Amino acid sequence: MQSKSALLFDAPPHPCYHFTMATKQQPIEEKLALVNMLVHKPLDDDTVRGLRAVLNDASNLVVARAAEIIAEREVDALLPELIALFNRLATHRQPAVVDKICRAKQAIILALDALQNIDIDPYLLGLRMVQMEPVYGGKEDTATGVRAACATALSRLHYHELALVLAPLLFDPEVEPRLAVVKALKYAGGETAEVALRVKVHAGDTAPEVIVEAFIALLDIFPERELPFVSACLHGADRARTEQAALALGAARLPESFAILQKFWASNTDLELRKPLLLSLALTHTDAAFAYLLNIVKDDALTTAHHALDAIAIIYGPDKPRREQLFAVVKARKNARLADALAGYFPLG
Repeated sequence: MQSKSALLFDAPPHPCYHFTMATKQQPIEEKLALVNMLVHKPLDDDTVRGLRAVLNDASNLVVARAAEIIAEREVDALLPELIALFNRLATHRQPAVVDKICRAKQAIILALDALQNIDIDPYLLGLRMVQMEPVYGGKEDTATGVRAACATALSRLHYHELALVLAPLLFDPEVEPRLAVVKALKYAGGETAEVALRVKVHAGDTAPEVIVEAFIALLDIFPERELPFVSACLHGADRARTEQAALALGAARLPESFAILQKFWASNTDLELRKPLLLSLALTHTDAAFAYLLNIVKDDALTTAHHALDAIAIIYGPDKPRREQLFAVVKARKNARLADALAGYFPLG
């Protein structure tokens, strides 16, 4: 029998813990290998009892793997244990000692979400989690993934105060929660989410991808109302904001996207915007965009042609007929630089 000191919170070992036969001194790799055996066992009462017992292991890695298996095998019977364990880990007086880097807590939240848990309390608790741990040169918050996962889970539950509880995380110190909140608001939709996302766009962000996702979310929630707003952002003095709006217009793939981007490309005089604008055109995934980019590769100045080639290769590369058209155009142009660039994307020709 395993000693109490080898278990979280001094929980007594379950009689079915022989599934893992884990001891405090046993290497983690061996513990994980034994726990993984539960993936292949019939999902009967013994297996459920075994998973329940593993949730008490001293290693947060083992607990995290158990939570993943519970989610994979859809063991709804263990929802109460997962919720109780998360609450204990999240409120422990030394959270970084019992769950370093929040591995177990994040795995539990993901499992709860996968099992369609409707108890919002663990998610609301997780949204507020901050776990500072020592790193070289200072400390680091390791609970960013927990906050992000809780934001996603609450959006899927259509929590009635979603925008209210998520709004502060739009200005979280870490990128991951900010990005998760933007995507959660997109999923939730509605005018409240629209307002929150507009505020985020106007406030800006140090991570460009957050604003791009905010633009995409706005275009998804209310395309007719937000298309003029996002299009207007193409013409501002802030080059970064212009690039973010262009990428969002391309990624949103609205029927109007190509025409708006093509018109802006034709009037653009900022050489540094050429590459992101061509990528934005390619992101629309339209026949018109492909033909437009192919003509640039065929006839435009070499640098611009190179940027267009990059855009086609990145976005249309998996499309064999279009890839063959690109090869034919590059071959006909007889330029070594373009040929080398193409070979870099498709070395086997």
